[in-house]
Amino acid sequence: MSSSTGLPKATSFHQVIAYRAQELPDHTWFYYPEPANAAHYRSLTFKDTDMLLDHLAAQYEKLLPIADSSTVSKTAPASIPQPPLVTATLCSSNVQLLLTGLAVQRLQHAYAHISPLNSDAGIVSLMKSVDAKVLIADNVFYERAASLAAQVEGIHIVRMIKFDPVDELKKDLKTFAYDKTKDEGSYCSAILHTSGTTSSTPKPIWHTNKSFLEGLPLVIRKTTLALGLFYHGMAGAVALMAAQMAGSMAIPLAKDCNHRTLPEVFNSLKALQNVDRLMIYPILAETILEIYGQTNGPEIEYLRRLESVEVWGGKLSSEVARALLDLGINVRTVFASTEVGLFPLRNEPTEEHWDSFVSKNDYHCKWEHIEGDQYELLINDPPVLGLNLGVPQGGVFRTNDVFEEYPSKSGKYVYIGRRDLMLIHSNGINTNPVPWENALRPLEEIEECQLVGHGRRGPGLLIELNWSKVEDEEKARATIWAAIEEYNKTVLVSSRVQHQEAMFILPRGSHLERSDKETVKRGVNIKKFEQEINQGYQNWNRAAPFAKV
Repeated sequence: MSSSTGLPKATSFHQVIAYRAQELPDHTWFYYPEPANAAHYRSLTFKDTDMLLDHLAAQYEKLLPIADSSTVSKTAPASIPQPPLVTATLCSSNVQLLLTGLAVQRLQHAYAHISPLNSDAGIVSLMKSVDAKVLIADNVFYERAASLAAQVEGIHIVRMIKFDPVDELKKDLKTFAYDKTKDEGSYCSAILHTSGTTSSTPKPIWHTNKSFLEGLPLVIRKTTLALGLFYHGMAGAVALMAAQMAGSMAIPLAKDCNHRTLPEVFNSLKALQNVDRLMIYPILAETILEIYGQTNGPEIEYLRRLESVEVWGGKLSSEVARALLDLGINVRTVFASTEVGLFPLRNEPTEEHWDSFVSKNDYHCKWEHIEGDQYELLINDPPVLGLNLGVPQGGVFRTNDVFEEYPSKSGKYVYIGRRDLMLIHSNGINTNPVPWENALRPLEEIEECQLVGHGRRGPGLLIELNWSKVEDEEKARATIWAAIEEYNKTVLVSSRVQHQEAMFILPRGSHLERSDKETVKRGVNIKKFEQEINQGYQNWNRAAPFAKV
């Protein structure tokens, strides 16, 4: 990297853009649809991006308050040497969101891109927990933002500067003077947050520039098409990684920036021939196999051409993964965390498990025994710190992720789910709901399902039928029960769905809630269908009293 700025390397992401603008001015960094629902791609080079960041920073400098003792965050982790002024953003355009955040960082502030999918209560809670002093909103969300800002004492509401990058670059751009030689590594760069998209509260995850920059590289190659949302980091982090690695990133040509359909994904691959990596959630991988796996059509060929299809944000079942691999699609699992960066694990597939991991080292990676061959991964002295800026050197971070060692004592581990997702039944035995749901969800009779049973006698399966495929409900019940009985053979007796009455079929018109990550909202559904679950367990108890089971 160029040393002409006076630093041996960039120490913040807006500096990375400035460095790349010197070295690779004409290299495309970001492919995007603009307007947000456009049917074709536009692109931004490093040089153009750097000029736009200066242009925006110069304008926001006049709109935002000065960082002083009354405006900096009082909740920032103590390990950040200079508490930042926290600026939150609500925006309907990904490219404007991304550039606004980096322009704010160029002003030495921290930015938090807030998901508009959060409830109003969740957004207010998030702004209070990070002690945000500014809320920037575009015209789409400004009215809502003003209402939210009124609920937080001392917050400034600012209308987002609306611009089209291509048109803006044709104008006389404003310049912004900042110290390129300043070491910003320990300063806070971004605050990501967990979903919290309904009644739950999104958890803020603080990141310093250093925590991101030292954690690279990850999965960036030439051009990565990422389907995740900027608010939670999956796409935002990839954009920053692409800058650091002198790669490129693209977002889908989608009518709704919060929801991408499969036809839109394939249209994006067709429109952008240089994409070599696709990043998707497990539910999309399952849907690709279900819709296109049998036809071996052009969609499958597009996926075969990619260097890899990376699965993020959850566990993909082995059955689906192996079926995709058999079709010639190089599907890979990526295991990381926005809270501590990359886990100290290396993917080493085995004949039994495509997603088998081994420890990279015995210093950072520790295993806490739960039961049988199940362990929670602990990270000793986390090498990259995000939320855990407060973890002291030599401290231990609990990942809350559960792995199973397979074969026993082999040193090879398979991820099975979050520890807080584990159902602990009244007999004290644990059941992991994720494998159950992955095994049953592919049935065409099932639209969605969720395993329940925390504090109960055993697992029960909450089922939303796919009524477009179901003509006879009793036949659908019989088909699903046959699949349950088959899967029962693979799990411990205590984790089996033990009776047909333990299938809780929801009435027509009822829907299991799903998050923007396309996973079930467990707590929300348990509350929403509390009556149906209670009735299901009562029916089971009458049909098979506990003493007889």
